[in-house]
Amino acid sequence: MSFDNILGQDRPRQILKKALRNECIPNSYLFYGQESVGKKLAAIELAKALNCEVSGPVDGCDQCASCLKIEERTHPDFFILEPEKSSPTARTAILKIDAIRELQKKLAYLPYQGQTKVAIINNADCINPQAANSFLKTLEEPPSQTLIILIASNPYQLLPTIVSRCQGIRFYPLPSSAIRKIIARHLASETGEAQPEELELRSRRANGQVSRALEEDLLETSQHREELIDLIAVVSFKRMDKAFTWTKTWAKKTDRLQMVLDELTNLLRDVAVIKASRASNAIFNKDLTRKLESLAQQKSLPALLAMFDAVQKTKAALKSNANAQLSLENMLINFCEAA
Repeated sequence: MSFDNILGQDRPRQILKKALRNECIPNSYLFYGQESVGKKLAAIELAKALNCEVSGPVDGCDQCASCLKIEERTHPDFFILEPEKSSPTARTAILKIDAIRELQKKLAYLPYQGQTKVAIINNADCINPQAANSFLKTLEEPPSQTLIILIASNPYQLLPTIVSRCQGIRFYPLPSSAIRKIIARHLASETGEAQPEELELRSRRANGQVSRALEEDLLETSQHREELIDLIAVVSFKRMDKAFTWTKTWAKKTDRLQMVLDELTNLLRDVAVIKASRASNAIFNKDLTRKLESLAQQKSLPALLAMFDAVQKTKAALKSNANAQLSLENMLINFCEAA
């Protein structure tokens, strides 16, 4: 059945199934939680259930014409709105007012083929202020036979007036067991088999996120981690040449910059945990335990915490469109001061 496709999110699934059974679906939902934990999948499965020709409106069958059309994104009463980059060089994608107005026109009509029009706004926290104010009118006076589902990783970036008009459902990071099932299913469909070692490594590094578990290039990640461990170990005012070489290289890779900074955050966190408690079982990069323990012997806990703080500030600055090279140089100067 349709809702059985949602793994590791028992509470959200129970809430939605109960609402369907009791016919108490609100005009708008807000699905929130960290990225890639099943929010969008749950929204699609809810759309199937509301319009299923066999099991609806309690569940979807995944076999009728309506369910198949929703799965293929060809159903005339089903819409998904995604943020778009304003230019190929833009760092972030946003939801613009033109896209919101186009959606509002589509929602103005009664369902054409199904029972309920369903509009999913993915990454709704990327909506710009003009679009948000325009969309607020739709939430205040929702069209009949219409369900709007906002999906957000950070609901605090949405207008409070928008949040207050939606019924919120929180999605939590996926447990390792669910991640393993999803990875095994995906790898089996692609390669015909899933190696236990790869399943373990991917599920451990997933941090509760499906996309990270499936998309991560483990070989490339291994190279990045080795490079970052070396950087943490040697960075100092005596080795500014290495710092500036690293900065110059990564400042050009803006599409991968947040990823490498996340990796740096995890490494510093692990070294700090080992330094503070020697609890190697609590670290994220367990396959690098020996190297991290060696690094912990070289650095003081205050230095590691100062480095960690510098990375967080750099990530925040880059999200605000700060100059990449200057931000990275400032971060590594802070590293040198801490070292």
